[in-house]
Amino acid sequence: MQTLQQYCRSFKGANGEWPPLPLAATAHEFWWRNWLEQHQHGCAWDALSLELPQLLIKPAPEARQSDTYKRLVLRGETLAPEVIHAAPKLKDPGGVSLGMAEHPCGALPVMTFPNHDDFVLALRCLAHRCEPVSINSSVHAQAVTGLIHWGLIRHLGRNQRCQLLMLHEAPYSSLPHTCVRGNVTPGEWVKKSMQWRLTHELTHIACQKLVGEMRINLFDELIADALGMLDALHYFSADLFRLGLGLTSEGKLRDDARAHVYLKKLEPQSHFAVCKMVLLRAAELEFLLAQGAVENEPMKLLRFLTSNRLDQPLRGRF
Repeated sequence: MQTLQQYCRSFKGANGEWPPLPLAATAHEFWWRNWLEQHQHGCAWDALSLELPQLLIKPAPEARQSDTYKRLVLRGETLAPEVIHAAPKLKDPGGVSLGMAEHPCGALPVMTFPNHDDFVLALRCLAHRCEPVSINSSVHAQAVTGLIHWGLIRHLGRNQRCQLLMLHEAPYSSLPHTCVRGNVTPGEWVKKSMQWRLTHELTHIACQKLVGEMRINLFDELIADALGMLDALHYFSADLFRLGLGLTSEGKLRDDARAHVYLKKLEPQSHFAVCKMVLLRAAELEFLLAQGAVENEPMKLLRFLTSNRLDQPLRGRF
């Protein structure tokens, strides 16, 4: 368990120099762009299963200890017809899409699922190594790193590992469209939610590359939500951020709050304190943006926010 002081510490690389942006394209990025060009037609899930055989293994307790998992995932053996026949089936296979998300810190492959059950299946196969873990109903996105990916291994070397994003087409944090300013329809809200969700996840990855870590932390959520909300809605609302986390105006946690995920490693007696802190930082950020005291250009705003910390008022200049 983390203490309050450990939870609120600065980013490891908060004071470090950033490399020139945009970062140069990696060999992984070139591989993915070439692969996507070759697989523009057909079922994205079926094609990707040949590179990520985790998708061919039905989630079950201790599945990663099975002979099938060891043969397909760990050793990359040739797929037998019976393996494909026994593979888990999607409810909406034609709806799954795969593309590249552009970002100054590097482009990444993104899988998008219109069906929530299909999204959960992919999460269990890839993020949880085919274990049937429980997935919170408010979770609609996941960045996955360190995946054994036989396409990359065969082309770039045995130590290569895959990073990708998975997104579910749904309202952000399960919030209704009436929470958003303006006359936004439910369909428009889902589209804006997807943009928010994508930028949110890319911001976490940018933090890993630029300040040395991607933390499961309320301050990191504020940073990612701020850039995501600004990108999708063109404004930042501390109250909308609070609703998305599932906090009351006093900073108390609702039973189904998304914020519970970011408090698991913090000592329980400090949960309320950090929830109040993040609401204060969100209110400060909304004020600073409204006053023009900080720039909302994404990378400049990211630099500003990552130089601050959860337990201190936002300060600093670009």
